Amino acid sequence: MKEGAAPEKMTVRAVPLAVPEEVFLRDTDRKRAKKGILGGAEERIVFAKKIFLPYLDFTYRFPSERGLLSKQIVMSEGRSTVLALREANFGFDPRLVELAPMLAEMELDSASIINGVESTVLVSERLAELKNLLRDYEVQSEERSEQYEALPKESPTRENLKENIEFLRKTKLLRWKMFADGLQLPTKLDLDKLELLNGTLFYMPYFIAKLSRGGESRYIVWNHEGREDDTIADEMTKNKKFRTLIETHVIP
Repeated sequence: MKEGAAPEKMTVRAVPLAVPEEVFLRDTDRKRAKKGILGGAEERIVFAKKIFLPYLDFTYRFPSERGLLSKQIVMSEGRSTVLALREANFGFDPRLVELAPMLAEMELDSASIINGVESTVLVSERLAELKNLLRDYEVQSEERSEQYEALPKESPTRENLKENIEFLRKTKLLRWKMFADGLQLPTKLDLDKLELLNGTLFYMPYFIAKLSRGGESRYIVWNHEGREDDTIADEMTKNKKFRTLIETHVIP
């Protein structure tokens, strides 16, 4: 018999897994058995494996006002992280910056690593998408406002337009707030003045299990601390591109 080639090794900066894989395997089997008891049929484990997802730790610079009376414009810098994949967008998460002291050089099997976008180009793309989206909302709001003003006050269409304008306003604010909170930006900022500086990849371990029964599947995901991660589990369920990307790495 010919021996198969040894898995290629890669050295990456990664967050260590705080819980042994054996614990995840045991908990996966417990959840499988419990679901079988409650559902009347036994599930099978399609796969249960540790996978490392790429994250980009990046810095940026933007102008901000300082001072209560004499306003001064100073350049402020910030730092955040983002899942470095085009297949899924969870937004920016500055909390993960706190994991930097935990990062260690690890030699891992390449099959367990999902390669990510290695520069701030992904952040630039997300920024461009947001700019276009906000401009679209602004154009639509202006068009609706012009229609609203042109209609007589007794027109029933006028109230519908008013509700639509308010909906666009709230949606625009929500999308901006999601972006601004993820980068800890001031409320008012010209996005054209947001400057991306540099970024480096690091990897986060997740233990992902797929369970199946009667043609239906579900996913269980644990993070590096051993806590269930419903966000990634839900994304595995509803996002075909992301699901395919993961499964091509974990299914032999």
